[in-house]
Amino acid sequence: MRLKSKIYLYTSVLFAILLTAVCISVYMLFGRMAIGDETRRIEAEALLIADRVASSASEIAPDDLLRAYVPADGMLRVVRPDGTSLPAVTNGDGDPFITEAYEYREDLNNEHLSGGGHGYIRVSVPVIWSDGEVRSVQISRSIADTEGRLAVLRTVLALVALLAMVPAILASGVLANRIIRPISALTGTMSDIRQSGTFRQIETGQKPGDELAEMERTFNEMIALLETNFERQERFVSDASHELKTPLTIIESYANLLRRRGRERPEVFDEAVDAILSESVRMRELTERLLQSARRPEADTLQLTEADLAKCVRESASVISKAYGRKVEVESAEFVTVTTDEAKVRQLLFILLDNARKYSEEKIEVETLGGKGLPAVIRVKDRGVGIPEAELPKVFDRFYRVDSSRTRQTGGSGLGLSLAKDIADVLNIAIRIDSEVGRGTTVTLTFAPEGIPPRVSEKEAGRYGLLRRSARHDGRLEQRKEEEE
Repeated sequence: MRLKSKIYLYTSVLFAILLTAVCISVYMLFGRMAIGDETRRIEAEALLIADRVASSASEIAPDDLLRAYVPADGMLRVVRPDGTSLPAVTNGDGDPFITEAYEYREDLNNEHLSGGGHGYIRVSVPVIWSDGEVRSVQISRSIADTEGRLAVLRTVLALVALLAMVPAILASGVLANRIIRPISALTGTMSDIRQSGTFRQIETGQKPGDELAEMERTFNEMIALLETNFERQERFVSDASHELKTPLTIIESYANLLRRRGRERPEVFDEAVDAILSESVRMRELTERLLQSARRPEADTLQLTEADLAKCVRESASVISKAYGRKVEVESAEFVTVTTDEAKVRQLLFILLDNARKYSEEKIEVETLGGKGLPAVIRVKDRGVGIPEAELPKVFDRFYRVDSSRTRQTGGSGLGLSLAKDIADVLNIAIRIDSEVGRGTTVTLTFAPEGIPPRVSEKEAGRYGLLRRSARHDGRLEQRKEEEE
């Protein structure tokens, strides 16, 4: 059975059960109240009649006495202690009560009985008869009128229940449709996604705050995440196939050259080995950065601490200097502290220092300013070839290279500055590049005075898929130094 049919059936049955229970409760309560009122009225009348009968028993013949006080729609009987009675007296309507069984009652008593197809109330009142004997005066009265009103009430309640079921069934259908609508939209959207291969979100028009709106929001977030991950996967495949094609071709060409001429010509051997080693190192760096770029956002978080930028700069510069034998001058105050993720700051510095090393032969200068209430600033300067002014807005694009031939020689992949921009955005750092062709490039990092804003959650901070790799990068640089030596 479909969910819509289940909701429709269950709500209709539940409403029918509740309505029936209410009608039965109303009928029973009203019936009990009506019978109770009738019993009290007959009991009061019986007390009055019994008192008058007992007081007149010595003056009037029993038959005449009872006939004088018999109710219009009932019966009057006097029962002796031995269980016998004087002849019962009725006015015609009470004739069916004469044949009913009776017994002597020593105390005031009332009973709800039935006879002749109708109910009646019998009240027994003990009295002292004229001869001193305690007898029971029993008065029986019909409650047909009350039962008739209860029958009318039963009919009315039954009709009301049947009429009320019509809007209840319609309301169940409306409720089922309202509940099923977002689920149907969800199912339809998933079916469309499966058939078309494209990602879509659902819009059911639910008001925020209920579970259906929460389901819609959760599904749309899941679709957005899947779409982002799918795009990252496609981009990774595209980037990898595009960027790895050239170094693989170079490695294959030099391997063939080695196979043909490597044994006879030592200079060809040396050239081929150097080229293969260089392209292998570049492929490793490129693969690592591709994986960083394609990494799932939720896998990364921020670890905010009070970091000393001056110390970070000095240690990062020392690693680059020792690994590549390059002179890196550091000018900094003794302490420049900010609240940030120190590991990511180191990663950002390694990218900028590595770029400065690749595109300049002279010394690299790093300057650290700020602190004591002023924004912290880090500047990385090189005296390399520089970047044309027209190219500066594009340098943060993925795989963008100012000069493809030059970047092939230096090992550039076009991913470094793109990752640097991603890291800077996560850490709330403003990054600016100033460059002049032939004179060098300066990259300026300006830290926000308040650090990373509270609105950047861990999930948002990880949306660029950045790896925490500072220690691993240090080890890679030391390994490369050993290989080059």
